[in-house]
Amino acid sequence: MDANAAKTMADTGLGEWYQSLDGQSKRILSRYIGRAAEGSGPKGALLAMAKSANDEDNHDFALTLALKGLGLPGDEMEDLLLDEERITALVERNRHDEAREACLQSLERFPRLAGRLREMHQGKIPQQLACRNRLIDIVVGIEGDYETAKRLLQDFVDKGIMEPSELELRLNSLQMHRLQRSFDAIYTVRFKED
Repeated sequence: MDANAAKTMADTGLGEWYQSLDGQSKRILSRYIGRAAEGSGPKGALLAMAKSANDEDNHDFALTLALKGLGLPGDEMEDLLLDEERITALVERNRHDEAREACLQSLERFPRLAGRLREMHQGKIPQQLACRNRLIDIVVGIEGDYETAKRLLQDFVDKGIMEPSELELRLNSLQMHRLQRSFDAIYTVRFKED
C-alpha cells in the first residue's frame, strides 16, 4: 500500500510532501488517497481528501489537508472550496474564533467567484455554504448576536451570497431561535430557597 500511496501522491504533485509525513499521518492519509481524482493536481487532490476526512468526522486531518492545499498556488475557486472544508473542520473542533475569521476571509473572495459557483450549481448559490452558514451559526449560537446576524443576512443577499428568496425564511428562523432562547432562559431560572 505504501508504494501505491507514494506513487498516487507523486502523480498528483504531492510526492515530496507525502514523504515528509510521519508514519501515522501516512496511514491516515492512505484512507483518503483513493478519493483524489486522477489528474486533479495538488490542490484538487487535497480538496477531495479533506472533504472525505470531514465526511468521516476526521476533522483534525481534514484541517491539515485543507491548510496544506490553501498554501499551494493555484485556482481561487479551489481555495474557496478548501476554505469550506477548513471552516467545517474548525467548527466541528469548536475552534470558533478561528472559524469566524476563516468565514470572513472566504466571504471576501466570494464576489469574484459567485458567477463560477452559480455555474457549478445550475445557476444558484448552494444552500450548503459553510462560509455563510457557519458564520451565522457562530454569531447566533455562540455569540447570541441576533442584530449582527440580521445585518449579515441582508449583506449576503446584497452581495449575491444568498438568494433573495431565502432572506425572509432565514429572518423568521432567527426570530424563532431568539424566542426559543428567551423561553428557555425563563424556565431555567432557579430561585433561592430560604
